[in-house]
This record gives sequence, C-alpha cells and structure tokens, in this order.
Amino acid sequence: MRKLLLMLMAVFLVSAFAFGNGKQESQNTETESTESQKETTEITFLCSSVKPYDTAMPKMIQKFESENPNIKVKLEQLPTKNIWQMVEVKLGAKESVPDVVFTDAPLVTAYAVKGYLEPLDSYFSSDELSQYLDVPLKACTYNGKLYAAPFQNSSQLLYYNTDMFDAAGLKRLSKDPADRLTWSEVVDLAKKLTIDSDNDGTPEVFGLGISQISRPYQMLTMPESLGGKAISDDGLSVKGLLTDSAWKQSCQFISDLFNVDKVAPKGVSASDMLAYFPSGKLAMLIGPDYNIRAYSQLKDLHWDYAPYPYFKNGKPVTPTGSWSLGINKYSKNKQAAMKLIKFLTLTPACVDWFYMDGHLPTNKNTFTAIDNDSKFKEWPFNVFDLLTYESNNTAVPRPMTPGYLEYESILTNAFDDIRNGADIDTTLSNTEDQIDRSLAKYR
Repeated sequence: MRKLLLMLMAVFLVSAFAFGNGKQESQNTETESTESQKETTEITFLCSSVKPYDTAMPKMIQKFESENPNIKVKLEQLPTKNIWQMVEVKLGAKESVPDVVFTDAPLVTAYAVKGYLEPLDSYFSSDELSQYLDVPLKACTYNGKLYAAPFQNSSQLLYYNTDMFDAAGLKRLSKDPADRLTWSEVVDLAKKLTIDSDNDGTPEVFGLGISQISRPYQMLTMPESLGGKAISDDGLSVKGLLTDSAWKQSCQFISDLFNVDKVAPKGVSASDMLAYFPSGKLAMLIGPDYNIRAYSQLKDLHWDYAPYPYFKNGKPVTPTGSWSLGINKYSKNKQAAMKLIKFLTLTPACVDWFYMDGHLPTNKNTFTAIDNDSKFKEWPFNVFDLLTYESNNTAVPRPMTPGYLEYESILTNAFDDIRNGADIDTTLSNTEDQIDRSLAKYR
C-alpha cells in the first residue's frame, strides 16, 4: 500500500509540475506576444498621390517595413491641395496623426510659426545633415531651427522642338550655362517660330510657352533676375518691393509676351501647357526638369534642352523647391517617424527612391550615384550635369514667410491679370497693398 501511495504521489508531482510548467510556458508566450505587440509601432504617413508617388511610395514603405519590422506605416495619399487642407485640420486641432507629413518647401515656415512641426535638429547628426544640398536645407530652416528634411527638389529648363528649329533655319541651343539665352533672345526666337498660316490672329504654333505662367514658383525668377526681392528679409512685408523697377520691367515683359509680341498662348493651364509642347503647338517650352522622362519616351517628338533664360544685365535665377518631410509636433511616435524620414531622405534608400521617382534629388550622395551611372552620360539624361549646376549656383527658394499661401494666392491673381493685359503699375500697387495687409497678422 505504501509503495502504491508513493507511486501515486510521484505521478501527481510530475503531473503538477507538467501542468505548472505548461501554464508558465503559456504565460511566457502570452507575455512575449504582448511585449511584441507593444514594440510594434504604427505611424501614419500623409503623402502625395500624384504619379509616380502613387506607385513608388508603397514600394519604399514595403522596403522600410522589411528593415524595421517593429514599425508599420499607414500610408495616406492625397492630392496636393487636400494635403494642405488635411494638415490645417489635423495639426491645427493638435491631433496626433498623421505622424509624418509631406510639406511643400515654402510652407515649412508657416507650419513652424503655427506650431505644427517638431524641430528636428536633435534627431540628426552633423554627418547626416551634410548629405543635403544647402538650398533645400535652408528652405527647411526657420529661426535657426530645422523643421523638415529635404526630400525632393526641382528646377526648370528651356525645351525646344529641334524639327521646328531646323525648318526655320535656326541654330541648336547650347547646354552650357555660361551661354544661356537672355529673355529678349528667347522672344526673338519665338517670333521666328510662331506660325499663323491663315493669318486669322490665332497661331497654329506658338513660339513660347511658360508652364507655370501665373505661379510665384516660376515667375519670381524674373524680377529676381533683375535684382528685385520677393519679400522682406523677415518674410512679413512686401512694402515698396513689388513696385520697384525690377518688378515693373519683368512684369511688362510678361505682358508683352501675350499682348504685344503674341508669341505665347493665353488661357492655358500649367498642366495643359506641358501637353502643348509634345502636341506640336509649341516650339519652345519653359518647363520642369521631370518632363525629361516623359518626353524621352515619345518617339515622334524630336527635342532638346537648354538652360533657363535670364535678363540681360541681370543674373541667372532658377526656380527650386519641392516636398520636404516633417514630423507632427503632437505625434506620439516621433522616434519611429524620424526613422522613416531618415530612411527616405538619406543614403542608401534616397538613391533607390531617385531611380523610382526621377525628380531632382536633394541628397548629395544621390548626385554621386548619378555621376557614377553611365546612363546619365547619354542624352537626354545627361541633363543632370546642368541641373546639378543650377542647384548649386542659380537656385533661389520661394519666400520663407508664415503667410505663404496668402502671398501665393494674391500674387497668382496678379500674374493672371498681367498676362491678360492689366495695367502694370496699378496691378503691382494693388497687389503690394493686398499682400502687406494679409501679412499684418503675422507681425
């Protein structure tokens, strides 16, 4: 009996140990699972939905998540204006999402003043910051603090139809920035290239198109080429600036393109203007650098490129600026958000992004990769030699002001009026007063 009892006790102890050990293992598994769940962070990324972002960005996010398995990215892609609206609604209400925000370069200052963005200086090492080009980095800085990381850049070129040049007996244009055309030389060419076969006053082919004819991004380069200023140094006034001789001369030139020389088409939107050139309705086009990719795929379009024009006795000034990436000041996942920003904007992933996207980069190491790729030694992708020069020597960012959206809206209307023949002095005077009143609330 005693032997039997001992055997039963042994069985009981083994069973109890097994049960207890199994329970402990179960608890350990549950604990590990809970800890794993706690370690997984989800961040929301508000991003542009236009091409190629719509297909390229999900691929980059997939790569990021594979390298950072404890971070999941919820990608919200919207058109540009909807991004601006979303930022005002969400960050204006101090909501914690989105965590990472696509921020147009001239809006960085506005968002910093409004308290929407987290200062990023403490997140970056000096070596990391040294990867960015100076001008995009400056555009992301306000009052000595960095509020966004440069992600994309941009520039502009003079595209021209080589068949039309040949038919008119005109010499091909130089790609050397030292030989860039003046605006008056461009108009002389445009007159020779404008074709109105039936003399009905509406040319079948216009000599020149300017892709963003009403947008400050494009048009500020004209008064700036003549030494004019876009805004005061503190970004809070335009008093006496928009009515100076540089602005009057450049705006008269814009008006004459449409109303005196009549070499440029009226009433064509920026997006439609880009399509005018390959359709054969334009002999020359001032347009964005990223058109290179699209135009290179059109076998029936024979074209080439040249540097952006400038005013004689002035200096070359080219447009620049595009998207940067900021962190919502109210985000609860700033470390994870910063990992995504560094991934997208620093080496090596910034190089991967360039090959998917094709826009002018902001990272110096991407330019090094371009220099080492034989593809970019051949036309038309050798354009990056010129674009690199412009980025380092002639690029001027848009005004850094907390009232940029108001500034842009009022000035866009003014450029539209000037294109349609409005009196220059009156238009500039009224525009100056309107912008100054709109900026008063930020002083």
